[in-house]
Amino acid sequence: MTDKQKVIVALTSASETCTAALSALSSRNQRDKSEPQTSDLSVILKDLDSLLSLIYNSSTKLALALKPSSPTYSASLPVIVDLTKYTSGIAHCIHILNPELHGTTLIKEVQHEVTVILEALRAIVQTFLNLAARGPSIARSGSAGEEYLVRTGTLHDLITQARGPNGIPKDNISAICRRWKQDRGALEDGLREVSEMIDGAEGNESDDVDDDDDDDGWGELGLADSGAKMDKDELARAKNVHSVLRLTTLLHKRIFLDLLSFTPTPPPPSVALDALLLQSHALLAASDELVSSLYAPQNPATIRKESLALLGIVNALQMQLRIFFPDTASIEQQLSALSIEGDKSASTPSKPTADKKWFDLCFDQVTKTSANLVSPMYKPPPGAGQKPR
Repeated sequence: MTDKQKVIVALTSASETCTAALSALSSRNQRDKSEPQTSDLSVILKDLDSLLSLIYNSSTKLALALKPSSPTYSASLPVIVDLTKYTSGIAHCIHILNPELHGTTLIKEVQHEVTVILEALRAIVQTFLNLAARGPSIARSGSAGEEYLVRTGTLHDLITQARGPNGIPKDNISAICRRWKQDRGALEDGLREVSEMIDGAEGNESDDVDDDDDDDGWGELGLADSGAKMDKDELARAKNVHSVLRLTTLLHKRIFLDLLSFTPTPPPPSVALDALLLQSHALLAASDELVSSLYAPQNPATIRKESLALLGIVNALQMQLRIFFPDTASIEQQLSALSIEGDKSASTPSKPTADKKWFDLCFDQVTKTSANLVSPMYKPPPGAGQKPR
């Protein structure tokens, strides 16, 4: 067997290993939980980082050894073997991550980062496999040379990103904070959308007379804006929803700043934190549905249904926050709060107690502000939708 034939066999094996690793990543949740697990997350992530670095370096060596214009097949063989070994090692690192010990959110982030890297690696391997099989004339073409360089650069960029500060998180709480901030940005976008609805509706109250002449010529093309305008009752509902969303967006922000960014010692279990993130996603989805229901012509029954759904998520979120605010203090905390000399400072509320009061008040305000929206008998008060003078 010639060196070229050996390389084709090795590349085929490397490609199959990438495919098997990707399949294992997508089905890792179905693995046997009874098998021994490594609990030290820092060790697992350090090994993963080292493997990514080795793949980065080996892919560079492979690109140099199998340069289409002058491939050196004998030099590429050990590099391909190493890449195959590193790919299997990465799959093993992901496999030993445990949702209960290390967190579901972290595992999902790692899976995402590693999946795109292995897909890029497989694409490079397949490129060189195709080049080896096509023959020297095609391999020396300009398009072939450009393809392997582009794919190698893509792999390098993905690995650099995964190993950087915005890549693979260092732990589950970091992964949760990242997703939480993404949800917060989307919630703020929804709140801004409702504000623009209100501003547009209030402006239309004084501009209705000129609507027919203010289409910038789109009407002549049959593309005039056919969106219905809010009446006074619809505007009142929109303002009510805006008040609710302003409170829930503020609540979401304060959970991140006051609770997730400064978790207690010891921190809440990963399972509880993962469940809290699910409530964040649910809050965002419910908010989006409520915002969508505000476009005129409104259906009051739909707005009521979406408001009830949002309120249900808020209530569930309040239940989830109990992991940060235990109902009863421990014996040690109670004893430490006592003062033999009657020091008045002993009765001063601690920061967690003060935070709990704020959150309780915020949840109460959300419930009160939502009352009009969820009541089937609600009708906006006279003049509620009028533009303030």
